Amino acid sequence: MGFQALEKLHQLHDGYKRAFRVGQLELLLIQEEGRVYLLENRCPHMEAPLTYGRVQNGQIRCPMHGICFELATGKCGPATPGSLRAVKTYIPVYEGNTVGVVL
Repeated sequence: MGFQALEKLHQLHDGYKRAFRVGQLELLLIQEEGRVYLLENRCPHMEAPLTYGRVQNGQIRCPMHGICFELATGKCGPATPGSLRAVKTYIPVYEGNTVGVVL
């Protein structure tokens, strides 16, 4: 597939969160404290979308059951049982005045 543009850089700001569909893939683009994160928009616990999850302190909280995932790694927060798999993360790629993903 190659580079898939998701958003213009001037649209990004702290608190930015938007879901995108690229082919069959559901992605969530987030900016917090000046850093941009890109992850699969699906909680591995019950497949709930993370779109409406609360972002705080480098984590996103699943709105369905409150499970927290680290934005940088997708790993579950320390209070979560270790058996739950991480949310898949992607590396944001910058091309010109856009941010996207290479698939």
